[in-house]
Amino acid sequence: MDLIKKSVHINNMRGKSESQITLDDDVNVPDKYPDINTLITKSGNIEIDTVKISKNKINVKGKLNFSIMYKAESDKENAVSVQKLDGTINFDEIINMDGIEEGDSVGVDLKIDDLSITVVNSRKISVKALIDAIAIAENIRDEDFSTGINNDDVMYIKDTISLTQIAVKKKDLLRVKEDINLVSGKLNINEIIWSTKTLTQSNVKLSDDKINISGEIAVFVLYSSDDGPLQWTNATVPFNGDIAVEGCTEEMIPNISLKLNSCQIEAKPDYDGEPRILSFDGIISVDVKLYEEQQFEIVKDAYSRDKDLVLDTKKTDFENILMKNIVKCRVSEKIKQDNKIDDSHVMQICNCTGDIKIDETRIEEDGIGVEGAIDVNVLYICSDDSSPICCLSDSIPFSQKIDINGMNPDCVYQINATPEQINSNMSGTDEVEVKATVSLDCIAFEKLSADVVQDIEEKDYDYDKIAKMPGIVAYVCKDGDTLWSIAKKFYSTADSIKEINDIKGEVAKDQMIVVAKKM
Repeated sequence: MDLIKKSVHINNMRGKSESQITLDDDVNVPDKYPDINTLITKSGNIEIDTVKISKNKINVKGKLNFSIMYKAESDKENAVSVQKLDGTINFDEIINMDGIEEGDSVGVDLKIDDLSITVVNSRKISVKALIDAIAIAENIRDEDFSTGINNDDVMYIKDTISLTQIAVKKKDLLRVKEDINLVSGKLNINEIIWSTKTLTQSNVKLSDDKINISGEIAVFVLYSSDDGPLQWTNATVPFNGDIAVEGCTEEMIPNISLKLNSCQIEAKPDYDGEPRILSFDGIISVDVKLYEEQQFEIVKDAYSRDKDLVLDTKKTDFENILMKNIVKCRVSEKIKQDNKIDDSHVMQICNCTGDIKIDETRIEEDGIGVEGAIDVNVLYICSDDSSPICCLSDSIPFSQKIDINGMNPDCVYQINATPEQINSNMSGTDEVEVKATVSLDCIAFEKLSADVVQDIEEKDYDYDKIAKMPGIVAYVCKDGDTLWSIAKKFYSTADSIKEINDIKGEVAKDQMIVVAKKM
């Protein structure tokens, strides 16, 4: 039997595994660095080197990069020295996931849940980290759907299905280079002590065969000068670039995540030869998934007056998008100093950064509930001259519902959380008010299935059986009967039943009709 088929590129979530990786190591201070007196602040990020898939296992190799800023011990009276120390802890971990095999498409996301760095002694620190590991296995395949039959003697009916196919899946890199000029009044750069880089505003625009990505990176740099106190600067680095994506159209549905990687900030001279320019060089990794909504008809049932048709069907699973929704969650809270140093007070705020963590998500009626927190670090100048820069840290919880109509426990979804805005203001000598906006970008799919006709086998009818059936039958319609099912049962046609019984629409339960055999 000649079936008309349509090929669709389907992406189904095959499995999801959530686990935690624990790292614990002591790190010695290299000889070139001075002794540690007091730890001021810390930061860390995860780099994944390799991901290897085997039966029921995912092998992840990578490293935890960490940095600390500390007040150094000095023999000189009233001397202040602030230092930065970088380090790396390698890891090689196994994530278990039942059902996966070598060759499957698996994405692994590692995020620091907790980073604890303590001073063991002046030449040694203890680094402990808890890393959340989320692995998602996807089954990407082409499925053929039968949409028609090339045979005039065969009668068939169709069913309409709606599905979302993955049109593009791609990873790429966007390089950002920018020079930051110090404003008037800032002293020349001697040595960069500490820096933070945060991807904040971002915008994605689709067009034919390309994606435009634009946004901003918030940059903070703390540095020493030849003469005078510690200096710092806050700047915004804009970025705008195109990524070539063959087959992309502006009608597609984007699910794109951006991650800031491999950023370098160096001091360089200006036109007068003075070190007053900060050269920013960074890489944004771009994970692209583009979806396309499709609605078409597939063959549901068929019969013929010439042959007995046996339909070979297969249950096919697919997904259809429910909604893509971006929600802004606004957070505001006042945080206080827990441990004051010699009764020092907040004199001036230098910088405020925050890491977003989603602790729990749950499917609710017509939406998804999200519970999370922003781990905030506020660097400030304090009134203690012996320790001029301090850090105030706290975790600010947030709760938000993402409205998505039609959510049910079988739905699958992905949420990308990014800080859109974080700032702080002094609300007292020992209190800081933090205000933040968290962007929750969610895409949700409903899981569906359909019995798809793969092939049709033709067999000869049992004409003796058909000949014994009456030519005309009076039939009382049952619940679930349709013109099609009745016509197939009595070897008639839907048009014939309509004409004989003067039916305009469908039959109803307990309705008496006359059916004429057409064979």
